[in-house]
Amino acid sequence: MSITSLLAISLGAILANNFIFSQFLGICPFLGVSKKIDTAVGMGAAVTFVMALASAFCFFINKILVSLDLAFMQTVAFILVIASLVQFVEMFLKKFIPTLYTALGVYLPL
Repeated sequence: MSITSLLAISLGAILANNFIFSQFLGICPFLGVSKKIDTAVGMGAAVTFVMALASAFCFFINKILVSLDLAFMQTVAFILVIASLVQFVEMFLKKFIPTLYTALGVYLPL
């Protein structure tokens, strides 16, 4: 794969096929914390972290579910993985970055 095609894929994923922008996922927390740049960056980092790890975990979980003929459980597995990662991020922020945890408030679990 050339650098040009990798760049085209990356730009397409960021701008055109971004699941947050195209499907308005996570728009409520974004609007709730976008008054200050610090909280918006913190929420953006948290969402990026959760979605990246959830995608990686769910890739392997989906392989296992398909091999066991349980493909109908993919949505449930995705919800469980995201819920557990959000709880991890919430506990991490509460312990190590309490000012950001307080600033995000109720929007963090959303």
